[in-house]
Amino acid sequence: MPKFAYRFSRKRFAVPMIILSAALGILVNEVTYKKTVDAMRIGGALTEARLAAAGVLQLLTDAETGQRGYLLTGRTEDLAPLDAAKREIPRVRATVSSFLESSGPDEHAASLRMAQDIDETLAEIEKTVELARTGDRQAALHIIEAGASRHRMNDMRSIFNTSLVEASNRQQISRMSIDDSLWTNRIAVTTLTLLGAIGLSFYVRHLRLYDQERSDRQHDLEAQVRLRTAELRQLAGYLLTAREDEKAHLARELHDELGAVLTAAKFDMARMRRKLADDPAMMERIEQVSQRLNEGIALKRRLVEDLRPSSLTTLGLTVSLSNLCDDVSARLGLTIETAFDEVTLTPDGQLALYRLVQEALTNVSKYSQATEVRVSLATEPGRVRVRIEDNGIGFDTTQPKSATHGIAGMRFRIERLDGHLSVDSTPGAGTRLEAVVPSVPTLAPTSVDTPGASA
Repeated sequence: MPKFAYRFSRKRFAVPMIILSAALGILVNEVTYKKTVDAMRIGGALTEARLAAAGVLQLLTDAETGQRGYLLTGRTEDLAPLDAAKREIPRVRATVSSFLESSGPDEHAASLRMAQDIDETLAEIEKTVELARTGDRQAALHIIEAGASRHRMNDMRSIFNTSLVEASNRQQISRMSIDDSLWTNRIAVTTLTLLGAIGLSFYVRHLRLYDQERSDRQHDLEAQVRLRTAELRQLAGYLLTAREDEKAHLARELHDELGAVLTAAKFDMARMRRKLADDPAMMERIEQVSQRLNEGIALKRRLVEDLRPSSLTTLGLTVSLSNLCDDVSARLGLTIETAFDEVTLTPDGQLALYRLVQEALTNVSKYSQATEVRVSLATEPGRVRVRIEDNGIGFDTTQPKSATHGIAGMRFRIERLDGHLSVDSTPGAGTRLEAVVPSVPTLAPTSVDTPGASA
């Protein structure tokens, strides 16, 4: 596309050009139509006037013929053309007069002269007939021989020829004007159509360019969104890993450092108990301190297990979840039913499911007001399904709440393992949390031939 055309389409002149072309086309068409209708109207009026003029002359000629026949034969039947002329002449004369009067001031005078000639001719014919009826036939013939009627007929023919020929000339000029208008209209419509087509092509081109630019921007935005999403997922994964590493580090510190301090203090208390066995008051205080040390050791163990469950490595996911459920049930007074299958998962998968159940039970204790909870872990072909259900108050999953941030964290953990998480809850009907992750395929044991196996 040429550069100027591209700029033209970009400036959006195409639509105004199309509208202007259409308006000019309509205007030219209307002007041509009006000229054509006027010319046809004038032509029709001229044709009627010609016929009416010929009819006037014919009726007058018929009236004179009837007059002469009556004078020759004396029969009243010969007066029939005169009676017909007297009936028809007013109608056809009105047509001719209307045309002449509408043609201009000069023709108006001709119309008056024509009417006078017609009236005088008819009056002369009636006078000769009346003289013949009264017996004065010679007077009637004398009037006819005077030729006044013939002069009036020639005058009417001259009026008709002059006026109608002038009207015909005007009609010819008008017809030529129509031809010129039609040619002008043809050229104008063709030109305006081409301009409209060009404008439409520019407009369509502009739309295509706009759609292409919008599509390109959309693709760029989608690519940026995908890139940012991948970066955020990597960052979230990194933060999750760093968080777990920090928890593991803190758990080790608590286990090693604080555990060593608490254990040493407990040994010291044991030595003091042996040395002060004879002092009941000190023994009572020693027992109290020892009890506090035992509570601190238990708290340390619970904190260490919450930070990094060591049982996942030593005892596996099933035992770790059982211990977790028992601990939560004892601390919160909840009835927790469990149904666990032995599963095969990566260490990350075991930790993700453990954290999922841990977070879910935390949400149950904080928000659900439940009295019964059911936790299940099931093995299915190629995947592992974990489900946590409670009989609490539930919530509207479409409404944002602070608790949903925990669910977002759970979902991220599961999706990192190429799994998916679903939450089904209705206010007053409890909550069901379900996650499905791929399992680790177990390798079939390979058979090894031993000596003597075939024997």
